[in-house]
Amino acid sequence: MSGAPTRDFLNTTTLKSEIASFSTPAAADTPTVSPPVKVGDKCPESDQLPQLLPQNLDGKPYMVTFLRHCGCPFAEKAFQSFRALSDSHPEIHFIAISHSSQADTDEWVVSVGGTGDVQIIYDPTRTLYAKWGLGFSSYWANIGPVTLWKALKLGQEELIYNRPTKSGYRWQTAGSFAIDGTDGSVRWAYVSQNAPDVADYRDGMRALGVKEKSKRDSRRLSRGIQIQPQPQIQVTAPVEREAEEEEEGGEEGGKRKVKFKIGE
Repeated sequence: MSGAPTRDFLNTTTLKSEIASFSTPAAADTPTVSPPVKVGDKCPESDQLPQLLPQNLDGKPYMVTFLRHCGCPFAEKAFQSFRALSDSHPEIHFIAISHSSQADTDEWVVSVGGTGDVQIIYDPTRTLYAKWGLGFSSYWANIGPVTLWKALKLGQEELIYNRPTKSGYRWQTAGSFAIDGTDGSVRWAYVSQNAPDVADYRDGMRALGVKEKSKRDSRRLSRGIQIQPQPQIQVTAPVEREAEEEEEGGEEGGKRKVKFKIGE
C-alpha cells in the first residue's frame, strides 16, 4: 500500500499551488492540441519521447499512459495499476508521462509506492499531451458532484485519497495507448472522459496480443524467478488391438484370439 497522504493543505505554499491547479494557463503558454491519436495511426514523434522514434524501436511493445496531475487520487489509482502490470510483464515497455514538475512528480511517485518498472517522462509544458490529442476538459468532468462522490468512494474502498497538488492542472485530460514495438503503430487508444475514468490497461495488452499473467506468476516474477513452461502431456486415446493367447489344459488346449485396448 502506498504511504498515507499528507495533510498539509493549510500550509501557505501548498494552498497557493492548490488554487493554481484550478486556474487555466495563458494562451501563450498553451500548446496547440492535435486531434486525438487513434488506433491505426503512427504514434507522434518527439524528442521528448525518444524511445518511440522509428530508429529507436526495439521490437518490444509499449504501453504509454498520460497521467492527471500528481496529487489526484484517480492518477494514483491509474499509476498503481500501471505499475503492477509493469512488474509482471518485462516483455513490454511501460512509460508514464506527468505534466507536474519533475521534482513534484518524483516526490509523488515515491509517496505512492515507487516507479516499479515504469519509466517516467516529465512534460510540464504539456507539449506531449497536446501532440497526442490530450487537452483540457470541462468543470463538470473534473470536479462535478459525480467526480466528488467517486473520489470519496475511492478513499473508502481502496484507501486512496486526494494528496496535495504542488504543480499541474486539474483540467488536463488523461489518456493511454498501446504501441507496436516494430513499426510504432497505435494498437489501442483510450482517452479518459472525466477524472474518475481510469483506463483498463489490460485492454491495451490484449490489443498487443499479450496475455495477462496469473497472480502466482506475477509474484514469482517480482522475486526474479523464471517461469518455465509446463511440459505437455500427450494423452493417447485407447486403441483396440487383437492378439493370440495360448490356452492351457485339457484336450482342447491351444491358442485363441483375444481383444484388448492399449491406453486404458
